[in-house]
Amino acid sequence: MGSALAVLGFAFAGSGAGVPEGIWVRDGYELTVAVEGIKTPRFLATGPDGELFVSVPAQGCIYTCRDGDGDGFYEKMATFVGGRDPKSVLQGMQFHDGWLWFAQLNQVSRARDGDGDGIADEEVVVLGPEAIPTGKNGGHMWRALLIHKGRIYTHVGDQTNATDEPIDASERKKIWSFALDGTDKRQFASGVRNTEKFAIRPGTDEIWGVDHDVDMMGWQMEGDRQNGQPITDHNPPAELNHYVAGGFYGHPWIVGKAQPNLLFLDHPELMKFAGMTIIPEWTMAAHCAGNGMCFYTGDQIPGAHGDAFVAQRGSWNATQKVGYCLSRILFEDGHPYGEQKMVNFLRAGTEVLGRPADCAQAADGSILISDDTGNRVYRLRYRGR
Repeated sequence: MGSALAVLGFAFAGSGAGVPEGIWVRDGYELTVAVEGIKTPRFLATGPDGELFVSVPAQGCIYTCRDGDGDGFYEKMATFVGGRDPKSVLQGMQFHDGWLWFAQLNQVSRARDGDGDGIADEEVVVLGPEAIPTGKNGGHMWRALLIHKGRIYTHVGDQTNATDEPIDASERKKIWSFALDGTDKRQFASGVRNTEKFAIRPGTDEIWGVDHDVDMMGWQMEGDRQNGQPITDHNPPAELNHYVAGGFYGHPWIVGKAQPNLLFLDHPELMKFAGMTIIPEWTMAAHCAGNGMCFYTGDQIPGAHGDAFVAQRGSWNATQKVGYCLSRILFEDGHPYGEQKMVNFLRAGTEVLGRPADCAQAADGSILISDDTGNRVYRLRYRGR
């Protein structure tokens, strides 16, 4: 068995460590370790044969993980692509039409494994620095990636916390789309601060994503903060947005549900921007840092078909910790109406036991959750009450 794995290019991932004591899991569900041995795993994508792709920006690589015996633990691992500059921020991934598409700050590529060893043996650069928006290091560099209906969608966030510049002054804070060959560049939407992953709502062509809220919103009024952060702690909310062609989502001047950003109360066009803004479909706790999300299409979790799962990584800009959880956004008739915490990595409100960066649906209908500080990928599944 070991020699066969060596021929295939796979190595055994580490095993043995379990779920840290103190992580809360919703009643009726079980949390187990799905992947160990990858340091700082961040974003996840699944392939048609059940393989799991894990991006590690800090190492400049993407791993292929496989669960050979179907027990929910991915015991085999190989480097699908590697050797990338960590400063290029390798992140967004999607398996499409036999290829794994992946985004870096300054390019979008597709690669495939032709001989089944878990290592890409063919790679094509589809978008290079000359075509991709804002191929520069700095600011919010995480690049979302979506392949849908013959188009590539990508986004790079604000170059600062909240940059006040004319809407068309730069290519940042916008969603862009291209043809699959990298031509036909189009602006899709604007006013988007930092959306790190896109998802298509099941049965539709709707593009959704979680946008990070701004930091320090009340600092000008809170001064030396001798009275704490009564404004900043609770404002603005993180946003779950439905992105539409030509849509404007407010950043940096409007946050939440058409609320003026307190940093720009004197802006002469504030009310114009408010009137233009498409408000979020759902709002989450301020500074929860919703990162990755996925819509659920399986049947392993009862009643969850069409709901969204969001990995909330947690934030620095609050006096009490918030986020550090996997949440489920409940949908009805195409719109969210409630939120449940499914896994809580924060014990007693102060001790951080993990920081979920992304979530994805596995082939068996369970939910995979990357923890980029605990160096694990977890698996959440329903066990019944």
